[in-house]
Amino acid sequence: MRSPPSLLALLLSLASCTEDQGPGTSDGGSTTDAASTDAASTDAATGPAAYPSFDERPCPDDSTLTAEDFGGPFMLTYCTGCHHSALPEGERAGAPLGVDFDSLTDVRAQAARIWARAGDQNATMPPVGPPPEDERARLGEWLACGAPARGD
Repeated sequence: MRSPPSLLALLLSLASCTEDQGPGTSDGGSTTDAASTDAASTDAATGPAAYPSFDERPCPDDSTLTAEDFGGPFMLTYCTGCHHSALPEGERAGAPLGVDFDSLTDVRAQAARIWARAGDQNATMPPVGPPPEDERARLGEWLACGAPARGD
């Protein structure tokens, strides 16, 4: 059984938060703004494939990404600094209460929402700036494969 992230790890991950979430991000929903839509069509021509929806995002047959080697570290680095149940409302930089990624079960339940904000061509989270394109593509892959862990 994996223990929850340590307090030190949680505090270190707070660096990914900010109060300024920019336009179109205050509701924590899964919509994208015009800038991210334009980026998606650019990416389709010059970078990794742009997928029209999470449901249409395939899981590659040869995917080896797991929660242990990719998903957990990604979530800790970019997401749980704001999306953790231990954070009170005033310390979540606008992240909605209840949208928490404390466990793999939580991440799987919110996979489509996470993908729509940070996976593949989607780049509205975190609000201080999206992860690099290659990491967003790996996030899209990991989520599309069901956010597997080694034991799955």
